[in-house]
Amino acid sequence: MTWHPVGTLEDAERARPWLEARAAGTDLVLAQLDGTWLAVQARCTHAGCPFAEEATIEDARIVCNCHGSEFDLRSGEVERGPAEYPLRTYPVRIAGDQLEVEL
Repeated sequence: MTWHPVGTLEDAERARPWLEARAAGTDLVLAQLDGTWLAVQARCTHAGCPFAEEATIEDARIVCNCHGSEFDLRSGEVERGPAEYPLRTYPVRIAGDQLEVEL
């Protein structure tokens, strides 16, 4: 696994609620929850709707507005269908003024 820069903290703060990123060919969205940055795959596992355009964050859950699937932002687990598969999650760290994701 390798750490990849995905944006500055300043970029991330301006991009709320989602920072869209691409690292090593993987599309991601990052969000801050209780002071911690988290990263998940960029699209819903149900129909592939892009979270940056079609989802909101509510009480540590990603709510996909396409069909109503809900996921735990920290673990990626499905909390409400129709999605049947969890989201892929990725470790995030801060290095200087950069957010980095481990892939």
